[in-house]
Amino acid sequence: MKGFVSAGRPRSRAVVGRLVLGASLGLAGCAALQDQVSTQGAELAELRTGVDGLRSDLQALRQQVAALQAAMESADRRATAEREAGEARGRETQDVAQRLETVERRVEELGEGVTGLEAGTATLAEQFARLEAGTATAVSPPRPRPGGRRPGPPISPEELFDRGMESYRAGELGQAVLDFEEFADKHPGHPLTPSAHFWIGEAYFRSRDFEQAASRYQKAIDLAATGDRTPDALLRLGLALRSLHREDRARDVWARLVRDFPDTDAALRARAVLRQPLRSVRPSEPR
Repeated sequence: MKGFVSAGRPRSRAVVGRLVLGASLGLAGCAALQDQVSTQGAELAELRTGVDGLRSDLQALRQQVAALQAAMESADRRATAEREAGEARGRETQDVAQRLETVERRVEELGEGVTGLEAGTATLAEQFARLEAGTATAVSPPRPRPGGRRPGPPISPEELFDRGMESYRAGELGQAVLDFEEFADKHPGHPLTPSAHFWIGEAYFRSRDFEQAASRYQKAIDLAATGDRTPDALLRLGLALRSLHREDRARDVWARLVRDFPDTDAALRARAVLRQPLRSVRPSEPR
């Protein structure tokens, strides 16, 4: 029995040692496993934190993308509106250009019509001149009617001017000259004085005294370079100079009229005359 016990103890110790060693190894393995689990748990927590950060960044990026898309849509709408507005302006510009072209054609047609009328007037003027040449060689200058006007009470400048106009309209050219000269002498600074010299020029022009007519037209222009009567005075001065065979000087005067008073009826008539060949028309009475 002792031998058996003695023989069994070493084996028991070996078994116990192995068990203790296995337990120790098991405990060490558990500790290592726990450390690994703890490490992996920490890494997992970090990954989750990173994922949450990425999710937050992704949400911010999505918001930025949405804002950019909204901005692009707004820009597209503005670009579309501007394009449509530009197309509308283009159509409006084209319409205005077409209307302008129509007006220019009409003006050109009217200019050709005026030229034709002036040419016809020139033909009639030549015929009339030949008739005049057959009946008289000269026309006497304006003369006052016999006895002139009787002295009377003083009258206002306007009444004196109107009296000259009455004489002119009645064909009493000499008396009209006297009335207007009296007005100009008595009232040299009156606003109607340039007109008085103009009508004196008209009386001389109708009497075919073109030298005196040109002098009076020039006087009217000098007294009021931008007056209401100045465009007509420039037109008539040119016609008087043409009648005096001073064609170049006449055209210079008409060019000044067109330049300085482009929107007047006198300028329109001057343009028509300038388009004609040298030396043609007999002028009509001013309106």
